[in-house]
Amino acid sequence: MITLVVGGQYGGEGKGKIAAFLAKSILHTAAVCRTGGVNSKHTAVENGKTYDLRQLPTSCTAGFTGQIIYGAGSLVHIPTLFEEMKLLEVTPDKILIDYQTGVVSDAEVTSQRADSRYTEIGSTLTGTGHATAQRALRKLRLARDYSELQPMLGNVPERLQDLLKQGKHILVEGHQGAGLSNYHGDYPYTSNRDATAAALLSELGLGVRYPLRIVLVIKAFPTRNHNGRLPNEMSVEESDKLGIQEYGGGSWGIDNKRRRVGRLAIEDVRRAVVLNTPTELAVTGIDYFEPKDAVTTSYEQLSSKSREFIETLEKEVQVPVSIISTGPQTDATIYRSGFQSEH
Repeated sequence: MITLVVGGQYGGEGKGKIAAFLAKSILHTAAVCRTGGVNSKHTAVENGKTYDLRQLPTSCTAGFTGQIIYGAGSLVHIPTLFEEMKLLEVTPDKILIDYQTGVVSDAEVTSQRADSRYTEIGSTLTGTGHATAQRALRKLRLARDYSELQPMLGNVPERLQDLLKQGKHILVEGHQGAGLSNYHGDYPYTSNRDATAAALLSELGLGVRYPLRIVLVIKAFPTRNHNGRLPNEMSVEESDKLGIQEYGGGSWGIDNKRRRVGRLAIEDVRRAVVLNTPTELAVTGIDYFEPKDAVTTSYEQLSSKSREFIETLEKEVQVPVSIISTGPQTDATIYRSGFQSEH
């Protein structure tokens, strides 16, 4: 079984929190894969400590001790990888990087920051977009070209297929969101690559014949870090009244900015469902509806406003909501009956 955690809006949906929760909840997970590049942080909160990770999967904060895998379609920034390995005490023997995984070097970061077009679009300026462009031009150096990565290199498609043949479970922590897909999103205000479920499999070198569980993460109040479309956008005053004050989009030497906030646009969710064919939805930020919903772990104890939101969403898009986040902490989560026993 492969579980894919994918974003349904404009990034920042809480994929990292949901992936960390699933890593705790699904028994016998043998490997966690992190896709995409280092352009956005995934956040997890464990035991009161906040972890913002660009490279390692958030599962590492939730006690996961299996293998961490990067496919050939992903990108690695070596200093960030080693920094996060040290932070979370992850040893090289726990990591597998495909020989053909791309590497973001200082040259890519410098080149991207020198191009004003990236700033206009709202890039995080981590070199991820420039590295992807260099790969398309067949100029990017790969993991096999770096001696410091040699102990961690291997054939990712073969390793994943071996695990699946053994009946093992693989968890994939996806990147970005449907609205930021370079192909299907708000172009040109997008990421540098596709961000749909099929793209995650492609990055890892996996086909579609394996049993898939696709968890589409939807934020009750979607946000965007920078420029581009955001339906039903609120004023700062409106988001302040709801207690929504989120920051993101920064990178090395660049401060985070306050995220723009909107109210849910059902047409965006419908499109994300078409693009990802999810088996279920995970909804985050539900605690902004009512203060009493914060850290609730029982669906029955949610406010009527939150339950109405969930049930209306299910009816509108015809996909069940299996996971509901009621706060940033990994354990502040509702796992609805009917899913926990199955998985």
